[in-house]
Amino acid sequence: MINSYTGVGRLTADAELKFLGSGTAVAKFSICINDSYKKDGDWVDRPYFFNCVVWGKYAEAMTPHLTKGRLIGIEGKLTHNPWTDGNGSKHNDCSIVVASIHLFPKPGSGKGGNGQPENHAEPPKNGGGDSDRPYEDDIPF
Repeated sequence: MINSYTGVGRLTADAELKFLGSGTAVAKFSICINDSYKKDGDWVDRPYFFNCVVWGKYAEAMTPHLTKGRLIGIEGKLTHNPWTDGNGSKHNDCSIVVASIHLFPKPGSGKGGNGQPENHAEPPKNGGGDSDRPYEDDIPF
């Protein structure tokens, strides 16, 4: 099966970096992606908001760059986290576990302004020492 997500959107707030009891870093952030559709002959933007999570050393390295309003591209996989609240109501949370982040130039940054990514930051290969990431890069086939 294939579980892959790729998208470009703006950060809705600065990323939040925390450390688990094991010492593993985890950064959480949300992005807004606009989808356009035609209504009564006019184009209308519809925003979609996605929660994202990045793990390990990659989270530590990328968090300073993940600031509110920044345009980024992400690649990762979708996860589903069902839970039940104190009243017994069931909820379904979906998020994107991010494997790669592409940073686009900030407006007025002088980095060319051609819409191309400023860099293509890659996560550490072979797990990068973060063995408790939710997935492994070392697939045996």
